Amino acid sequence: MSKYPYQNPELSIRQRVEDLLGRMNVQEKVGQVNQHLYGWECYKKEGDGIVLTETFTEHVAWGGGIGALYGLFRSDPWSKVDYSNGIKAVDSWKVTNQIQAYIIKNSRWGIPALIAEECPHGHQGLDSISYPTNIGRGSTFNPELIQQTSELMAQELAAKGVHLALVSTLDLMKDPRWGRSEECFGEDPIVGAKMTEAIVKGFQGNLIEDQTDFLDASVLEINKSSQQIGVILKHCIAQGEAQGGHNSGTVPIGTREFADVYTPLLHSTRNAVGVMAAYNDIDGVPCHSNRVLFEEKLRNEQGFQGIVMADGIALDRLQDVYESQTEAAADALAAGVDLSLWDETYTKIEAGVTSGIIDEEDLNNSVRRVLAIKFLLGLFEQPFVEDPSKKWATLFTESKKLNKAVAKESLTLLKNTGILPLSDNGKKIAVIGPNAHNIYHLLGDYSAPQSEKQQEKTIFNELKQQFVHSEVVYAEGCEIRNETKQQEKMAKAIELAQESDIIIVVLGGSSARNFDMEFLRNGAVTSKGINMDSGENVDVASLSLGGKQEELLTKLARLKKPIITLLVQGRPYDLTRVESLSDAVLLAWFPGQEGGKAIAQTLIGENNPNGRLSISYPRNSQQLPVYYYQREASKQENYYDLSGRPLHEFGEGLSYTTFTYEDLQTKMNIDNLEVSVKVKNTGSVAGKVSSLVFVKLYGGAVIQRKKLLKAFRKDLLEPNETLELTFTLTPNDLRYMNVDNRWHFAKKAKIMIGDLSSEIHCDW
Repeated sequence: MSKYPYQNPELSIRQRVEDLLGRMNVQEKVGQVNQHLYGWECYKKEGDGIVLTETFTEHVAWGGGIGALYGLFRSDPWSKVDYSNGIKAVDSWKVTNQIQAYIIKNSRWGIPALIAEECPHGHQGLDSISYPTNIGRGSTFNPELIQQTSELMAQELAAKGVHLALVSTLDLMKDPRWGRSEECFGEDPIVGAKMTEAIVKGFQGNLIEDQTDFLDASVLEINKSSQQIGVILKHCIAQGEAQGGHNSGTVPIGTREFADVYTPLLHSTRNAVGVMAAYNDIDGVPCHSNRVLFEEKLRNEQGFQGIVMADGIALDRLQDVYESQTEAAADALAAGVDLSLWDETYTKIEAGVTSGIIDEEDLNNSVRRVLAIKFLLGLFEQPFVEDPSKKWATLFTESKKLNKAVAKESLTLLKNTGILPLSDNGKKIAVIGPNAHNIYHLLGDYSAPQSEKQQEKTIFNELKQQFVHSEVVYAEGCEIRNETKQQEKMAKAIELAQESDIIIVVLGGSSARNFDMEFLRNGAVTSKGINMDSGENVDVASLSLGGKQEELLTKLARLKKPIITLLVQGRPYDLTRVESLSDAVLLAWFPGQEGGKAIAQTLIGENNPNGRLSISYPRNSQQLPVYYYQREASKQENYYDLSGRPLHEFGEGLSYTTFTYEDLQTKMNIDNLEVSVKVKNTGSVAGKVSSLVFVKLYGGAVIQRKKLLKAFRKDLLEPNETLELTFTLTPNDLRYMNVDNRWHFAKKAKIMIGDLSSEIHCDW
């Protein structure tokens, strides 16, 4: 028998929340909305076990418990956690249980804590799976594959006792100078929204569903499985719009632009357990105090039922707007920010309630939402995790398999004179470049230290294993950005290339941090890594390749030997010279732990490249912005000294086969528009094709966009196979915000797929 109603799993979550909330004092309520601790500072390894630190135990006492604990297993140069002092994956569950047991014992009402971990492209913990970063995953145009990998990430985190995965999905890459471009699925809101929905489904299953208020169900009715965990989507919202590509910069877009571009992304969050507020402002109003954004647009308009988590120390940055932290806390609570992250601001709430500056009902609303998520995720019924040791082998085998599948589908071929695929015919292959033989350069930002075995999975090593009948040799050639003492490295590379038949050059950038760097309180790097030119807080003014990379390629080209250039990168770099000097150019993005193998299998022809650009690829930074859905204003597109068109259009990507489209048909079906088209593989090998449906709207007393993606799908076609595709567009796919800031349905539109188009008149 339950002692109190909140302990009764047969009651609705709403009833349990209200009962528990009514028993709590202000101190305990404040404890539930605080995520003040750095998780890695809560324990110390001693022998074969761990001890809890005073930092941890004192904070539990301060809040009468803990709302959430971030980064218990985070491992990276900022946290200073590696294999010497961190927690291996197989031991994570023990630590979670130890932490949870202490919190429950020292909470008057036995309230468990939410364990939150970074998972932007896989868990940022030791021995974890690190997938391609989002800029590559967006190029797959395959939400089904992203959902499958999200399910595996959820299983991995659940086995460690984690409840919340913090996943980047909501940012758009509108300015590639921004260091966090790698965290974006691309520039397109529909691609971002579809990928977001796939991630929510993968992590959470049906925990929260459309048109259903989970508060009215009991945990018995929800029947959550042990493999479902909550996802916190980052960042809400418009962070990629910051002026000049500056991290955390100001976003001056207006109401109409915001509505047209970001409504699909807001809608995609509706069933997520939570979102993380973005650092930026929108037209001068910080997201962390933006009541219109969270209460009106997110909760009321989109039906979002989850929590809003602050970004790291972002609430303290509100001091730029407010005279005191107490006032900042009052407005953030009123705006619907439910859970802090490392800041001091939410530790001032109790004083604010006492002084009357903070309305206790605003605090209560946030506590309600935090408690509701704890009930939803089953923390009160199952606060501890069972030994997962029997699951690890199968889980990691399947994860590595799908990890490689994502890497393969992310690879984007931009040029091929016919040199690819290569034959393993006994020739000598020189693998040269700063990204050819370092696993950390393949992983992207928010990555953990890698095991010695994992560090062997470089592009060079994987090429050696794949081309068993050829001689594969390596030289670094130059570093990524460092320009000093590079001539000797370059000379060795040229000498090696002279003796070779084929040259594979691996250029690009890196987000790899090191333990000598300095960091802000939120983990963003502040000291320039000599060869780190991408990642959080690493914005660039120029998109030129760093260091001596172009010089190296130029000297190699003078040898008049076939050159295949691979670009490992988190943002686009200027490729005009690279393409002119190369026989083939393959974008690998940051392809993750299995990226080297995926690249090797693609170069030899075991994988037919099928990635397509989820961005408009600029020529250089001087022509920005180049995102494809700009408004079709009557302007001079070209500059006096440079084309206004991107180097490569959104959706471009070559294959080892070719595809054609024919017979585009459209018809109204009740309230929807049915679009059909036939696609044919006209080549000699099987391949996957991503079919993109664009819409251009007409009329409405506003300048319409050139076009905007509304639907897409990916299919595998055998040689000479024809497949008929059908897409359903709803009225919302053909609407825009008119001159009066009201949604308006277009009467005329153009539908475009491949090189086909059809104009339609709509009767809504």
